Amino acid sequence: MRVLILGAGGVACAMATLLHQAGHQPVLWSPSGRGTADLLQQDLLARGALETRFRVQVASDLAAALREAQAVVLALPANGHRRVMDLALPHLEAGHTIIVSAQLSLGAAYLHQALVRRGVEATVIGWGTTVVMGRRTGPAEVQIGGIRPAVPMAVLPEVQGAQGLALCRSLFGARFQLAAGLLDIALGNLNPPVHLANALCNLTRIERGEVWANYDGLTPAVARLIEALDLERIAVARAFGCAARTVQDHFRMTFDLPHGLSLAEMAAQVHQRRKGPPGPTSLTTRFITEDVPFGIVEIIALANHAAVAVPLHEAGLRMINALCGQTFEQMNDLLSEGLITALVAARR
Repeated sequence: MRVLILGAGGVACAMATLLHQAGHQPVLWSPSGRGTADLLQQDLLARGALETRFRVQVASDLAAALREAQAVVLALPANGHRRVMDLALPHLEAGHTIIVSAQLSLGAAYLHQALVRRGVEATVIGWGTTVVMGRRTGPAEVQIGGIRPAVPMAVLPEVQGAQGLALCRSLFGARFQLAAGLLDIALGNLNPPVHLANALCNLTRIERGEVWANYDGLTPAVARLIEALDLERIAVARAFGCAARTVQDHFRMTFDLPHGLSLAEMAAQVHQRRKGPPGPTSLTTRFITEDVPFGIVEIIALANHAAVAVPLHEAGLRMINALCGQTFEQMNDLLSEGLITALVAARR
């Protein structure tokens, strides 16, 4: 199947590798063109969980690439989702299926509502996390940290759920589970609170650009903060009637770890196994610029809608704003009260 990947970063290249290994035809498109420039002349080299070298197709004309695509995957940081969605919207047609990987700030609902307003009967799929972990390590190289064994997903319109699930499984394997709805996906994403806690507690390392291992920085104290944030997230999920697994369950499922370990012990085992990935080395890390405005802000907005107190999330947002000299809640260009209200109404 010909799959257009909107994005050319680590996750996009790792996803292209996974698709190539499965016999599909991935095509990369970079919003700026910079991410794919070197791939026009040389093979993509993948290391880690998948080891291969292949020539990946590159698209420069978005409209033409969308016309030729049998499936579309949005695979770039959430702070670029709105811009790329808006660029793609005029060229999306009935029958298109667009996967948002991974969805933050109800981005799949934003895209679906925009398509409905245009009268386009397309399908939008929101993933709760990425199917692969990857980072670019060179102009034409990607390090694949792992392939997730389980990925929750939701489909809009919901009547297309079975078809959307079948498509994801045909492309990326039988690792997908259909969630009850998009709110379950939104409140099941563990990255924002985990990354907020890790960034706050390792901030001087990040700011100074020190070399440190991400999971080694998740000490018992950091783990306690993550667990406290997790309790707030779960309380919000329950207020909406959503199922939400705990952060401990998330680590066990993602890294195939046994029961009975604390979160800090699980992080230590992951560090011993992988010796990486390296921790962030700049305040522009996606731990802050993506997960705060599009993840933490989303949880706070949903909590406010449900009248659930989330003091640690709110305090974390204020602290990271002060530390970075930013107002991250103003950077979210996807989320709106209207999206939340519509999803809550559809759930009843």
